[in-house]
Amino acid sequence: MAITRRDFLKYSAATGAGILFGVFDLKPIVAYALAGAPVWTEEALSICGYCSVGCSIIAGSSGGYVTYTQGNPDSPINKGTLCSKGMASSQLSTIVSNSGTRIPNPGRLTTVKHRAAWATGWTTMTMDAAMTEIAAKVKATRDANFTETDLNEIRVNRCTGIASLGAAAFNNEACYMIFKLMRALGVVYLEHQARV
Repeated sequence: MAITRRDFLKYSAATGAGILFGVFDLKPIVAYALAGAPVWTEEALSICGYCSVGCSIIAGSSGGYVTYTQGNPDSPINKGTLCSKGMASSQLSTIVSNSGTRIPNPGRLTTVKHRAAWATGWTTMTMDAAMTEIAAKVKATRDANFTETDLNEIRVNRCTGIASLGAAAFNNEACYMIFKLMRALGVVYLEHQARV
């Protein structure tokens, strides 16, 4: 059945009028919402990691897991409000099982995975080994693609073998540090939504 725009507006108006004049009983919905009130034993202040706004979050934890997040009303940025992604950020590391308890998310990676060139499978690495390998590859690429040019007595150092593509989830400080690193390496292919 295709609903036209006019039908949609009629149904919406009828539903709104029914709620306004008490035709629909909302008490079971309110009771259900109050019955599942969040419980936590510790809380910490944090920053939402989804976008570059930097909303302040109060993260409540219980049993070693973050069980609830809400906006921090003392923050001048979001004044206690959060978007749906920020409200669901407790699900980044844990999920609710079928029994209703919060358990670690089985799909979350907790180790560094590495797939070598031409390999068909993944291997597990330590964080130190991964950072060492990344640094070695960046240095090798920079050494192979680095040009030193003197233009009118001004030295211009360029590395054309590396490109940097940023994302809107970074805040100003992270963008600044990434751009400082890329400029220090001589990278000329820089792109970012913030256009630092």
